[in-house]
Amino acid sequence: MTLAKLKKRQYILGLTVWYLLAWSWALQTDSLKLAGSKLQGLILAILTVTINVALSVYVVSLMLRFTKSLETKVPRKLLIPTFLLVFAFADFIVAWVPAILWLGPQGRLDSVLPLGSAAFVLIRTPLVFGARIIGFYGLAAFVWTTIYVLCRKNLRRLAYIPPALLIALSIIGWLAWRTPKGTNFNARIVSETLKQRLPAVIPSKEDLVIFPEYGLEKSSGGNLNYHKRITANTDPSKKTYFLGSEQIYKGGRIGHENRLLFGNTIDGYTNTQDKYRLIPGGEDLPYTLRTLLRATDQVKTLNYFSYAKGVLKGPHQLQPLVMGSSGIRVGAALCSSIIAPQDYRDFVREGANVLTNSASLTTFKGSTVFAWEQQSMGRFMAVANSRYFLQSANSASAYAYDNNGKKLGQVRDIQSLDLSVSTNNQKTLYDDIGEVMVWLGGVIVAYGVIRPLVQRKAKTPKSKSKVPHPH
Repeated sequence: MTLAKLKKRQYILGLTVWYLLAWSWALQTDSLKLAGSKLQGLILAILTVTINVALSVYVVSLMLRFTKSLETKVPRKLLIPTFLLVFAFADFIVAWVPAILWLGPQGRLDSVLPLGSAAFVLIRTPLVFGARIIGFYGLAAFVWTTIYVLCRKNLRRLAYIPPALLIALSIIGWLAWRTPKGTNFNARIVSETLKQRLPAVIPSKEDLVIFPEYGLEKSSGGNLNYHKRITANTDPSKKTYFLGSEQIYKGGRIGHENRLLFGNTIDGYTNTQDKYRLIPGGEDLPYTLRTLLRATDQVKTLNYFSYAKGVLKGPHQLQPLVMGSSGIRVGAALCSSIIAPQDYRDFVREGANVLTNSASLTTFKGSTVFAWEQQSMGRFMAVANSRYFLQSANSASAYAYDNNGKKLGQVRDIQSLDLSVSTNNQKTLYDDIGEVMVWLGGVIVAYGVIRPLVQRKAKTPKSKSKVPHPH
């Protein structure tokens, strides 16, 4: 075996281990009980993990080959910036391609599954402040670039550049947006389960109570049943706002709506919006699996998912919720937006100055890996957008981060937690420009792929028409 082949096997093995770990939680979800068949559920879970890991390794391998080809084409001074842009694009593609593969009737083309992103290496460190400038995939790009340069003997002298640059960006990001500019208010987050719930909240100083996804189940009828979850404030003149969601079933229709509910203890419900971002493969059965189930005559499984799990998406993206004249605008998302950084960035661009998430994580059965990934995404949302991030959940921890990623508290089981929260009306550079590194990297990759094709076509000699010889 040649040295080159050995190194190739080593990096493929390393990538495989990383992505297997990132997706390992899929092997312990309640999908294993799909349609009552644990074996069938396990087969589908293994298939899902295998495909996601294989696609991720393949995409990164292609980008590594492409990056290597740039070493002789790009001036040495521009190598590191070029690598950063290419790897930002690569990390985005790794998140986007599996989501497209698992697209279903209620899916969206801009959905992503970034659960194997290299950004997770940095989100729990102070270097996450760089995300306020370079975004989620920008963080990942610095990890990939540093690893790549260290593995290339001829480039190791440049290995200090990516970390030094990221440290500088992180210091700038922290200094520029560390202090929130807004107002203070009191909030309560809730941890419970679908079957075991907290007694009705009796608010006193709370301005906002955040219930988990489905935490307001069967409470919108007659606009009165919310009292089962929250009573009038001890000060009858004070409005305490609350939010959560419920499932809306309509007879004879496949699937259900997941409706965000928002209101206060005096006026009742004042705003309802249907969930717009669905979990690929979780709330929206992919076309690939639908085809497989039909081909194997698994009608029972297909019907089970369609009626019990399938969610019908709303007509438009969720909009910030306004708490009266207080100036507080809540970017409240339901569950799956936690893995869609663009959703929270859109909230901020629409004026949200505090971010929340109401989730039901029963499906993940307390997976340590998924819990770590989920909370890491919450910390990213808080820091990158410089907003407090408040999470309530079923069958998982409720937690909160301030705008600088400091954890304010965490509760689990059947508990709630009161918090002092600050809003922030400033936008970070990331809020304004988004994942610009991804799009610039895409331009470089497109140019690198198309240019050789055009040159090859130009060099191909045109066939000359034959002139008949006179007899």
